[in-house]
Amino acid sequence: MALHSPFAIFVESFEPDMYTNEENILYITDLDGTLLNSKGIVSATSAHILHHLIEEEGLNFTIATARTPATAMQLLATTGLKLPAVVMAGAALWDESASEYSRTWHIPENVISELCGIYESHGMHPFIYRQSGSQLLAYHKPELSPKEQEFVSTRQGTRYKRFIFNENPYSTSMHPALIIFSTGPHAIMHDVYRDIMAGRIDCHPIFYRDIYDSESAYLEIYASCVSKATAIRAIVETCGFDKIVAFGDNVNDIEMMKLADYSIAPSNAVDDVKNIADEVLKSSNDDDCVARWIETNAKL
Repeated sequence: MALHSPFAIFVESFEPDMYTNEENILYITDLDGTLLNSKGIVSATSAHILHHLIEEEGLNFTIATARTPATAMQLLATTGLKLPAVVMAGAALWDESASEYSRTWHIPENVISELCGIYESHGMHPFIYRQSGSQLLAYHKPELSPKEQEFVSTRQGTRYKRFIFNENPYSTSMHPALIIFSTGPHAIMHDVYRDIMAGRIDCHPIFYRDIYDSESAYLEIYASCVSKATAIRAIVETCGFDKIVAFGDNVNDIEMMKLADYSIAPSNAVDDVKNIADEVLKSSNDDDCVARWIETNAKL
């Protein structure tokens, strides 16, 4: 694939005479705040552009998201996505064509026990996502906060995920855990995150503000080896890509963007991401910035 770009740094980085075939370059994007617009969907324009480039031009495109396959694949249904998707912030690779996980990284049970103790000291109970084949079983106690109720209401009845509410959801299970997830007021979530970091627990916690509700925050906890970058390396090694172009807007995209040969942030990205990006766009996620950038700069 020949690369055409008005940006000198991109041309210099990619040496277009050397990388003239589409198959050598992987384009990968975050979803929320990047490919998804402020309504939390892939716009018809972005879907049309990406579908054409993937189906007709052979574009190597995929996503790296904190979402599970249950919601991510619904959002991408009209894009024609073919490559494995990085889901749950890198805890797994999902193969939509086979409707199965092609690779997973699990949290040790002793780590789950330590983490749940910290949550309980703050009067909280997280969701624990356990893998059962292609299904995710999301365990939680029956009592839910309003924020948790809102979270569940938008995710019930989806493919590949089932919520299970019981009084003892955190005991050792035959199903391995992929994520410990929680959401709530920013101050409380920050205190939980602080105690996890102070306890030096062997895990990878990611704490960030809800981009749709600035008073709330999310805390996602994975196995210590998990990151979007680790999962992307697995795709690159399997598929033989030579270069990576990555798009992201939030702190959980930073490792992925540092791994990439060229990284791009939309105008709505947080400052920490803008500071490490090779390029900060003037357009935002509401302007179809990812699809339009690829359409303009990746040319057969």
